[in-house]
Amino acid sequence: MKARAYDRLAATMSVLLVAALAGFTYYLAELSRQGEQEVRPRNVAHEPDYFVEQFMLTRLNKRGEPMYRMSAERMVHYPDDDSFEFQRPMMVSLNPDKPRMTLQAARGTSSAEGEVTHLHGNVEMVREAGENQPRMTVETEYMMLRADQDIASSDQPVRIQYGESTLTGVGMEFNNATRQLRVDSRVRGRWTQPPR
Repeated sequence: MKARAYDRLAATMSVLLVAALAGFTYYLAELSRQGEQEVRPRNVAHEPDYFVEQFMLTRLNKRGEPMYRMSAERMVHYPDDDSFEFQRPMMVSLNPDKPRMTLQAARGTSSAEGEVTHLHGNVEMVREAGENQPRMTVETEYMMLRADQDIASSDQPVRIQYGESTLTGVGMEFNNATRQLRVDSRVRGRWTQPPR
Protein backbone atom coordinates (compact mmCIF):
# COMPACT_ATOMS: atom_id res chain seq x y z
CA MET A 1 0.00 0.00 0.00
CA LYS A 2 1.34 3.33 -0.94
CA ALA A 3 1.82 6.04 1.67
CA ARG A 4 -0.64 8.34 -0.03
CA ALA A 5 -3.42 5.72 -0.09
CA TYR A 6 -2.62 4.87 3.55
CA ASP A 7 -3.01 8.54 4.55
CA ARG A 8 -6.36 8.75 2.75
CA LEU A 9 -7.62 5.58 4.42
CA ALA A 10 -6.49 6.83 7.86
CA ALA A 11 -8.14 10.24 7.28
CA THR A 12 -11.38 8.59 6.11
CA MET A 13 -11.40 6.24 9.11
CA SER A 14 -10.78 9.17 11.47
CA VAL A 15 -13.67 11.16 9.97
CA LEU A 16 -15.98 8.11 10.19
CA LEU A 17 -14.97 7.48 13.84
CA VAL A 18 -15.57 11.14 14.79
CA ALA A 19 -18.93 11.10 12.96
CA ALA A 20 -19.95 7.85 14.72
CA LEU A 21 -18.85 9.27 18.08
CA ALA A 22 -20.84 12.48 17.43
CA GLY A 23 -23.93 10.47 16.42
CA PHE A 24 -23.67 8.21 19.49
CA THR A 25 -23.23 11.25 21.76
CA TYR A 26 -26.31 12.88 20.21
CA TYR A 27 -28.28 9.62 20.72
CA LEU A 28 -27.27 9.46 24.41
CA ALA A 29 -28.15 13.13 24.91
CA GLU A 30 -31.63 12.54 23.43
CA LEU A 31 -32.17 9.51 25.68
CA SER A 32 -31.14 11.55 28.70
CA ARG A 33 -33.48 14.44 27.75
CA GLN A 34 -36.43 12.08 27.25
CA GLY A 35 -35.69 10.42 30.60
CA GLU A 36 -35.74 13.83 32.34
CA GLN A 37 -39.13 14.61 30.80
CA GLU A 38 -40.53 11.31 32.05
CA VAL A 39 -39.19 11.92 35.57
CA ARG A 40 -40.74 15.39 35.88
CA PRO A 41 -43.71 15.32 38.23
CA ARG A 42 -47.06 15.23 36.52
CA ASN A 43 -49.96 17.36 37.60
CA VAL A 44 -51.52 15.48 40.49
CA ALA A 45 -55.25 14.96 40.09
CA HIS A 46 -57.61 15.85 42.93
CA GLU A 47 -57.85 12.24 44.09
CA PRO A 48 -57.59 11.02 47.69
CA ASP A 49 -54.47 9.27 48.92
CA TYR A 50 -55.88 8.10 52.27
CA PHE A 51 -58.98 8.16 54.45
CA VAL A 52 -59.77 7.61 58.13
CA GLU A 53 -63.03 6.23 59.54
CA GLN A 54 -64.27 7.51 62.94
CA PHE A 55 -61.71 10.33 62.91
CA MET A 56 -60.99 12.38 66.06
CA LEU A 57 -58.43 15.16 66.58
CA THR A 58 -57.72 17.48 69.51
CA ARG A 59 -56.03 20.77 68.62
CA LEU A 60 -53.75 22.38 71.22
CA ASN A 61 -52.70 25.99 71.66
CA LYS A 62 -49.08 27.13 71.99
CA ARG A 63 -49.12 26.36 75.74
CA GLY A 64 -50.22 22.78 75.06
CA GLU A 65 -53.78 23.32 76.32
CA PRO A 66 -56.67 21.82 74.32
CA MET A 67 -58.51 24.39 72.16
CA TYR A 68 -61.07 22.21 70.42
CA ARG A 69 -61.83 18.65 69.44
CA MET A 70 -62.90 17.70 65.93
CA SER A 71 -64.48 14.40 64.98
CA ALA A 72 -66.04 13.01 61.80
CA GLU A 73 -67.50 9.76 60.55
CA ARG A 74 -64.97 9.83 57.72
CA MET A 75 -62.02 12.04 56.78
CA VAL A 76 -60.45 12.01 53.29
CA HIS A 77 -57.08 13.63 52.42
CA TYR A 78 -56.19 15.08 48.98
CA PRO A 79 -52.44 15.42 48.29
CA ASP A 80 -52.65 17.94 45.40
CA ASP A 81 -53.70 20.80 47.69
CA ASP A 82 -53.20 19.05 51.05
CA SER A 83 -56.88 19.55 51.91
CA PHE A 84 -59.34 17.41 53.85
CA GLU A 85 -63.00 16.49 53.40
CA PHE A 86 -65.21 15.34 56.27
CA GLN A 87 -68.50 13.48 56.51
CA ARG A 88 -70.64 14.43 59.53
CA PRO A 89 -68.00 16.70 61.14
CA MET A 90 -68.42 17.94 64.70
CA MET A 91 -66.26 20.52 66.47
CA VAL A 92 -66.40 21.14 70.22
CA SER A 93 -64.60 24.00 71.97
CA LEU A 94 -62.60 22.92 75.02
CA ASN A 95 -61.79 26.25 76.68
CA PRO A 96 -62.92 25.92 80.32
CA ASP A 97 -63.16 29.72 80.67
CA LYS A 98 -65.88 30.05 78.01
CA PRO A 99 -69.25 28.40 77.48
CA ARG A 100 -68.93 25.22 75.40
CA MET A 101 -69.55 25.75 71.71
CA THR A 102 -70.46 22.87 69.37
CA LEU A 103 -70.58 22.97 65.57
CA GLN A 104 -71.87 20.14 63.39
CA ALA A 105 -72.81 19.70 59.73
CA ALA A 106 -73.47 17.13 57.04
CA ARG A 107 -70.05 17.64 55.44
CA GLY A 108 -67.02 19.89 55.62
CA THR A 109 -63.68 20.79 54.07
CA SER A 110 -60.53 22.11 55.66
CA SER A 111 -57.25 23.65 54.53
CA ALA A 112 -53.92 21.95 55.12
CA GLU A 113 -53.23 23.58 58.48
CA GLY A 114 -56.86 23.56 59.57
CA GLU A 115 -56.90 27.36 59.75
CA VAL A 116 -60.19 27.58 57.83
CA THR A 117 -62.98 24.99 57.88
CA HIS A 118 -66.03 25.20 55.62
CA LEU A 119 -69.17 23.44 56.87
CA HIS A 120 -72.05 22.59 54.50
CA GLY A 121 -75.54 21.17 54.91
CA ASN A 122 -77.68 21.37 58.07
CA VAL A 123 -75.07 23.37 59.95
CA GLU A 124 -75.87 23.87 63.60
CA MET A 125 -73.81 25.90 66.04
CA VAL A 126 -74.73 25.75 69.74
CA ARG A 127 -73.17 27.90 72.45
CA GLU A 128 -74.23 26.66 75.87
CA ALA A 129 -75.59 29.06 78.47
CA GLY A 130 -72.95 30.98 80.40
CA GLU A 131 -72.61 33.89 82.81
CA ASN A 132 -76.00 35.63 82.54
CA GLN A 133 -76.29 34.54 78.91
CA PRO A 134 -78.84 32.02 77.66
CA ARG A 135 -78.13 29.18 75.28
CA MET A 136 -77.68 30.28 71.65
CA THR A 137 -78.34 28.13 68.56
CA VAL A 138 -77.51 29.16 64.98
CA GLU A 139 -78.84 27.14 62.03
CA THR A 140 -77.76 27.65 58.40
CA GLU A 141 -76.68 25.74 55.30
CA TYR A 142 -73.09 27.06 55.25
CA MET A 143 -70.62 28.30 57.82
CA MET A 144 -66.92 29.16 57.71
CA LEU A 145 -64.95 28.62 60.89
CA ARG A 146 -61.62 30.28 61.68
CA ALA A 147 -60.82 28.26 64.78
CA ASP A 148 -57.62 30.10 65.78
CA GLN A 149 -59.55 33.39 65.85
CA ASP A 150 -62.66 31.79 67.43
CA ILE A 151 -64.86 33.27 64.66
CA ALA A 152 -67.72 31.61 62.77
CA SER A 153 -69.35 33.35 59.79
CA SER A 154 -71.86 32.68 57.02
CA ASP A 155 -73.12 34.46 53.92
CA GLN A 156 -76.30 32.34 53.80
CA PRO A 157 -79.70 32.72 55.51
CA VAL A 158 -79.43 32.06 59.25
CA ARG A 159 -81.88 31.35 62.07
CA ILE A 160 -80.69 32.27 65.56
CA GLN A 161 -82.34 31.19 68.78
CA TYR A 162 -81.07 33.15 71.81
CA GLY A 163 -82.89 31.92 74.88
CA GLU A 164 -86.56 32.60 74.05
CA SER A 165 -85.69 35.18 71.37
CA THR A 166 -85.56 34.38 67.65
CA LEU A 167 -83.66 36.23 64.93
CA THR A 168 -83.43 35.52 61.19
CA GLY A 169 -81.34 37.18 58.52
CA VAL A 170 -78.82 36.70 55.74
CA GLY A 171 -75.12 36.58 56.60
CA MET A 172 -73.66 36.61 60.08
CA GLU A 173 -70.45 36.62 62.07
CA PHE A 174 -70.08 35.36 65.62
CA ASN A 175 -66.93 36.06 67.61
CA ASN A 176 -66.86 33.61 70.50
CA ALA A 177 -63.93 35.41 72.15
CA THR A 178 -65.83 38.72 72.45
CA ARG A 179 -69.32 37.11 72.35
CA GLN A 180 -70.38 39.53 69.64
CA LEU A 181 -72.92 38.51 67.00
CA ARG A 182 -73.50 40.48 63.80
CA VAL A 183 -76.31 39.72 61.33
CA ASP A 184 -75.76 41.41 57.97
CA SER A 185 -79.10 41.87 56.17
CA ARG A 186 -82.85 41.08 56.04
CA VAL A 187 -82.90 40.96 59.82
CA ARG A 188 -86.19 40.02 61.46
CA GLY A 189 -86.72 38.95 65.02
CA ARG A 190 -88.76 38.52 68.14
CA TRP A 191 -86.97 39.59 71.31
CA THR A 192 -87.82 38.20 74.71
CA GLN A 193 -85.95 39.65 77.68
CA PRO A 194 -83.92 36.83 79.27
CA PRO A 195 -84.72 36.16 82.95
CA ARG A 196 -82.23 37.65 85.42
